[in-house]
Amino acid sequence: MNQQSTPPTATKDPQDLITHGDKRIDNYYWLRQQDDLKVIDYLKAENSYTDSQMQHTEELQQSLYDEMLSRIEETDLSVPYRLQDYYYYSRTVEGQAYSIFCRKYQSLDADEEILLDQNKLAEGHEYFSLGTLSISPNQQILAYAVDNNGSEQYTLYFLDLATRKLYPEAIADTYYSFAWGNDNQTAFYTKLDDANRPYQLWRHTLGSSPSDDVLVYQEDDESFFLSVGKTRSRAYILLNLGSIVIYNLGYKVRAEVRRQKLEGRR
Repeated sequence: MNQQSTPPTATKDPQDLITHGDKRIDNYYWLRQQDDLKVIDYLKAENSYTDSQMQHTEELQQSLYDEMLSRIEETDLSVPYRLQDYYYYSRTVEGQAYSIFCRKYQSLDADEEILLDQNKLAEGHEYFSLGTLSISPNQQILAYAVDNNGSEQYTLYFLDLATRKLYPEAIADTYYSFAWGNDNQTAFYTKLDDANRPYQLWRHTLGSSPSDDVLVYQEDDESFFLSVGKTRSRAYILLNLGSIVIYNLGYKVRAEVRRQKLEGRR
């Protein structure tokens, strides 16, 4: 491979964006169109340039990779934890890239039940990431979400553990957070806006079409992101809102208080 001396240059295509009455210009807004051939060609050019510039380090890269891999115990087992009548754990197998999630009934000496083998899910995909992984309260249904393109937009599935069959519905464009209703039939999940910000909480009934799902809450303030979870008692479902803006403001306030206290001691 011949080394490219000049990196590719992204074309400027100004796009006016208006939020809360404030206008800003994004010269590279067009790069958001992931399926556009122009964007794909540009990303290929970036990758080609990177490969060209890093060509002289290929031997070192392989050496570092081999050393790090040699220090990893590829066949390993997580610490099991008990949930009602089952012990849950994950394990890895040498030569396989992803964890396998398992459980045993009542005793760690019982036969192993494989709940989800990520290696099988990843077959045939250049990219694979597991998001949500949540067992229903009756421990008979497994909810899990996968991303096969790196967009961090996950598709949510429901697996009947008794029959090993998926429920007919698949819910696209979800995010990490998820919570089961205690009836084992209701699921709460979050969806993303155009900026990949989790901003909606939806309620789904198993076996129904996602088009019938109910919007529980929508956060329109772009400085906040939304998540859902469950209390430790499993009695309540919590909707959480967080903002890096508020966090940074709190940090600045605490820093200013500390500064004033230090000055008062001098």
